[in-house]
Amino acid sequence: MNTRVPSVASFYDELAPHYHLLYVDWERSIAEQGEALASLLSAFGVTVADPILDAACGIGTQTLGLARLGFNIAASDISPMAVERLQQELVQRGLSARTRVDDLRTLSRVESSSLAAILACDNSIPHLLSDRDILQAFRAAHRCLRPGGLLVFSVRDYAALPRVTPDVRPYGLRHRDGCRFLAVQVWEWEGEQYDLSMYLTSESSSGECNTKVLRSRYYAVSIERLQSLLAEAGFVEVERHNDILFQPVLTARQRVV
Repeated sequence: MNTRVPSVASFYDELAPHYHLLYVDWERSIAEQGEALASLLSAFGVTVADPILDAACGIGTQTLGLARLGFNIAASDISPMAVERLQQELVQRGLSARTRVDDLRTLSRVESSSLAAILACDNSIPHLLSDRDILQAFRAAHRCLRPGGLLVFSVRDYAALPRVTPDVRPYGLRHRDGCRFLAVQVWEWEGEQYDLSMYLTSESSSGECNTKVLRSRYYAVSIERLQSLLAEAGFVEVERHNDILFQPVLTARQRVV
């Protein structure tokens, strides 16, 4: 087990140049997830003109998809390099979204009661390693949403996963600029948390290999516990959706006064 785990920001700073290679087809994922989230937002009455924040944007899988569909979206992340990568991707595609570095636990750069919806996808919430930190993030989101505003986030269903140490999870082989790229996750459990080691191996056309290891830590918080914390933060109409993205999606409303 790792006794010293780097910060979430540094993990994603190092991963930012390679993140798209974790997908079989990132462009397709951008389009599919954008369309899926657009349908969900529409079902809850959120329009393309309403202000939305992707509060764990990473390099932009969801932001880019929604921006392409014309949504009024801003994006933030704790990783400066991920935000920089997103800015580059927006420019390359001729898309518009306001970007900034911010912490999901505070959303310190967001005005109170200013947003119609907040997103946090791709299992970002379990990077917060305690119920206290998760509750802080939910309360920050609650503060930033308008009455009736919508919080949307996707998470792993940890209650359905076996706890095996080590748990080796390969992404598969990718090709980039004449090189081969292989990414593998290794999970090592410790109680309700696990250390994640991400092995990134690049092989040149000459057969020379280079491997970088990135490390982070997750809290295997159950969906049931997340639902309870959402209610404690003041949210209502908490729902689980299993058919939106590749992970379960939770939605919750800011109470209408």
